[in-house]
Amino acid sequence: MRIECPKCRRISTISSDLIVTHKRALEISCSLCKSDVQIQLSLLTEGIQLPNLESATQNQETRLTSVLADTKDDPEILSLKSKILRSLVELPPMPNIILRAREIMEDPRASLKELSAVIEHDQAIVARVLALANSAYYGLSGMVSSIQHASILLGQRTLGELITIAASSRLLSKKLKGYQLNPGELWQHSLAVALGSKFIAEKISRDWVEDAFIAGLLHDAGKIILNPYVEERQDLFKTCLKNESPNFIKAEKEILGFNHAEVMSRATRFWRYPDTQSLAIRYHHDPMQSGHSQLAFVVHLADIAAKGAGYTYGHTGSSAEFDPQMLSYLGFKRAELDAIVADINTSVDKLVTEFQ
Repeated sequence: MRIECPKCRRISTISSDLIVTHKRALEISCSLCKSDVQIQLSLLTEGIQLPNLESATQNQETRLTSVLADTKDDPEILSLKSKILRSLVELPPMPNIILRAREIMEDPRASLKELSAVIEHDQAIVARVLALANSAYYGLSGMVSSIQHASILLGQRTLGELITIAASSRLLSKKLKGYQLNPGELWQHSLAVALGSKFIAEKISRDWVEDAFIAGLLHDAGKIILNPYVEERQDLFKTCLKNESPNFIKAEKEILGFNHAEVMSRATRFWRYPDTQSLAIRYHHDPMQSGHSQLAFVVHLADIAAKGAGYTYGHTGSSAEFDPQMLSYLGFKRAELDAIVADINTSVDKLVTEFQ
């Protein structure tokens, strides 16, 4: 969608796929003159008015969701999908902290002070970063006393990795009753996949390492978004898994309209994460469908390696069966993957033990 600033006449472009809100209008700031530009969202729907969240009828919900999700599901599923999409705006700010830290690290003009400021307002995250920096995994046990000190001893990029882990741990450590996950199970698995993605990316291209780490860490975070809807429909899931599909991912799609990978991919697009990460998250269970996203293959292999290292959980954690083509696509050998399984075991054990 092309947008013209009424003051300076600068033309900007925004993808309607990234707009997920219940409001009738969206305000953005002009990148040139900083003036506020108001977009009437009805323009995106070809005459369909977006409903108010409190007074939406099922028919309005159905039309809104068909615009946002571009699907042809039945009205009940469309209404549910619209509700799930709107819930994205209420998620905690953890993903924004990760993204902001990365933006600062990629800016050669940015300072350590700016990176520290990203987290200094949240003392819980500061404490987690320092606990990680002093873990045996990073080899600085008891030596790090401040965020600035951590950056000097570990380097800015490693500090960014610590911020990513610390910021995600609170969200990923929750108990998810709908998925039958105990506190910490999702986080340990996610950390194992993040590290596995990092190890694999290091052997293929150093340029992928940060994208791989973040995509690996957030690959299953969609389960947090879907958990209340899964919990409300436990009987439907039990029936579906027993009579129709033994695959929980397919059951999510059939009952909720989204699987956890798809909804997290949409969330990362909403938060303006790089497309490479969103694509990898969406197709981490089936990278062959990703349009040759190498990062999707990386996260998929890391997911397999993490489960091979013992970091799996419940009946929902199964991934697509291992396909040797996945290795050949990345120019990987089975022995290399086996070595990464061992590295994951050692690394996660060190981090989790001292971090807790």
